[in-house]
Amino acid sequence: MREAKIIKSKDKMPDPNYEPPLQPGRGIWSESVENPGLTLSLVVIPAGARNQRHFHTFCDAGMHILKGRLKMVFGPDHEMEEAIAEPGDFAFVPAGVIHGLMNLSDTEPAELISCYSVGHRKDAGTVFIEPRWDKKK
Repeated sequence: MREAKIIKSKDKMPDPNYEPPLQPGRGIWSESVENPGLTLSLVVIPAGARNQRHFHTFCDAGMHILKGRLKMVFGPDHEMEEAIAEPGDFAFVPAGVIHGLMNLSDTEPAELISCYSVGHRKDAGTVFIEPRWDKKK
């Protein structure tokens, strides 16, 4: 039987190779909770950083912006839409929708909570459609 559990901030698992230069810290996932059915992470986006655009084949994704201003992009090149997300905003990305983000500050990191509807990121079926980006805009 699964039990309720608190995962302390100090115990979140870094995942530095997933979407560099973003810095996800996994809190709830299959390595911290038995069969969780979701992955919940605190993600730090360094100043001026952006991730490579990608999509998740097998799950929806949700984000809650805690700190900073992010330019978020959705859709393929020929239909790409941009939106600005600020603290308190939520973003929902259905499975299969291409997306990416960029921290608009050159001096301050941004932070968000991310949630996938699978218990481990490997189960998301993430497909990266761009090479890794550096910190330059």
